[in-house]
Amino acid sequence: MKKDLQIISRLLKYVLRYRNRLLLLLPIALFGVLLEISKPLPLKIIFDYVLANQPLPNAWANILSAFSRSDLLFWSVTLGILIVLGSALIGLFVTNFTISLAQKLVYDFSLDLFAKLQQLSLTYHGKSKVGDITQRLNQDVFVVYFVVAQIALPFLTSSICLLGMFLVMMQLDVTLALIALTVIPLLIGSLVVFANPMTNTTHHQYSTQGELTAFLQQSLTSMKAIQGFAREEYVYKKLKKKASDFGEAYKGANRVSTGFNQVTTLITGLAAAILLGLGANKALNGTLSNGDLLVFLGYIGGLYGPVNSLATAIGATMVLSARSRRVFEILDSNEVIPEKDHPVILENPRGAITFENVLFGYGKGENDSRLILNDVSFEVRPGQIVAIVGATGVGKTSLVSLLCRFYDVWAGRILIDGIDIRDYSLKSLRENVSLVLQEPFLFPMSIAENIAFGRPDAAGEEIIEAAKIAQAHEFIEKLPDGYDTVITERGNSLSGGEKQRIAIARALLKNAPILILDEPTSALDANTESKIFKAMTKLMEGRTTFVISHRLSTIRRADQIITLKDGKIVETGTHETLLSAGNVYADLYRHQHIAAM
Repeated sequence: MKKDLQIISRLLKYVLRYRNRLLLLLPIALFGVLLEISKPLPLKIIFDYVLANQPLPNAWANILSAFSRSDLLFWSVTLGILIVLGSALIGLFVTNFTISLAQKLVYDFSLDLFAKLQQLSLTYHGKSKVGDITQRLNQDVFVVYFVVAQIALPFLTSSICLLGMFLVMMQLDVTLALIALTVIPLLIGSLVVFANPMTNTTHHQYSTQGELTAFLQQSLTSMKAIQGFAREEYVYKKLKKKASDFGEAYKGANRVSTGFNQVTTLITGLAAAILLGLGANKALNGTLSNGDLLVFLGYIGGLYGPVNSLATAIGATMVLSARSRRVFEILDSNEVIPEKDHPVILENPRGAITFENVLFGYGKGENDSRLILNDVSFEVRPGQIVAIVGATGVGKTSLVSLLCRFYDVWAGRILIDGIDIRDYSLKSLRENVSLVLQEPFLFPMSIAENIAFGRPDAAGEEIIEAAKIAQAHEFIEKLPDGYDTVITERGNSLSGGEKQRIAIARALLKNAPILILDEPTSALDANTESKIFKAMTKLMEGRTTFVISHRLSTIRRADQIITLKDGKIVETGTHETLLSAGNVYADLYRHQHIAAM
């Protein structure tokens, strides 16, 4: 219960961002509560002072003594109509205002969550399921909407409404008022019983829903593999099981919440019945006027609304707490690439890069069994072309990923121009690096926008020039809308080679002083690959370039070739010196040459 309230208080901090709007809403909502409390009062005037002709109270006598009974009847009815209309209009205004405010809160909450997701390391994203994160981002963020619409405002207005009704009832009959008040501790008792079950079952419901959403997303993005291996029935059965788990979790959460609602309905219903019986008996005995009884009856009917709102608000606190936990798990995650409070801004780097005794793996620390790079050290002079070679899985991509700080080293350090890259701001570091990834990712936007992703302000001529160098201009021109052609999701409307050439154009257009090419031409034929590298040779001049390629013929002109084996550097040198040495590189080159024959 304490944790639930702490989570709700965190959500309320978002609400307080719009405190000025709330200060405008609050008096209007309170005036609506006042009208709600006043609804039965015209009935008392009609039955006691018009029909029964009882003397007016001293407080009213001076004001209403000039009115005849018929005038009093007319104005009482008119007042009742005005109260009902005013209450309805204020209710409509408050509802619309609340929805508008809550939508802004969801917008803020979503942006904060997405900003945090962008800060989290690739280690976090690597172990997280995209579908589950998508659900948290698209659905669970609405908790901040409900904290206003179902908890904060209903709790405040219902509490004030109940207090107002209680004070009026105390003036009419203390005994009946105290009986009405007993509803509150009974509701609190039911909450204590249902609090943990509601929180646990709701959290389980949304966790299983996240699992289902993640599996659906993975299945849809892997449809080619599913169909290619004829595994439709296998995937269908797994989906059916996850859907069944979600259904059971949903039914469990629904049973508990329904039970809570039924108990609160029973408590308020019994209280209303008791009040009705006792109030009618007092009216028969003459200790309660007919008008007072009607006020009580009106409050008994109206009591259920605010009491039920309170019960719903309390129940919603449990439900929203469970959903909020899923969002705050991301917001509270410390799996971020750390940055210093006052980092160095990397500007116009020369491109001198040094790896000093770098140790790295994909586990939790140095003792983790998944060691990838072990005591890696080398130096790269500004403007050099460095090739990283080795068998699959030796850590080539991991090595260049460390340069961008997608991950941090376990031990050792990486320097650019003599400064540890951890001292630079992440933004300035990555702005000075151009990437062509092994698996090129294209966004569902136009081809021109994809090429200009690293330099959104690039002119059209520059975009076309980059595409020409990447051997992409010719096929782009043949598309229906040329450079304005919108790429479908995941770039399925293009071949692997076409996607790779667009990714190369994007990296070239960014024109950063450090260039990383991670298998940039793996989907291209040898002729196209040769043309691209020939055109890129001039662009590489003056830029420090890292090239990873299994086609060793493409890296023969590299200034330095680094050969990795079992996470360690086993040899460095030029193409000629490594071939003459007859070690690992020479073996790789010979085997590849034989395979190509």
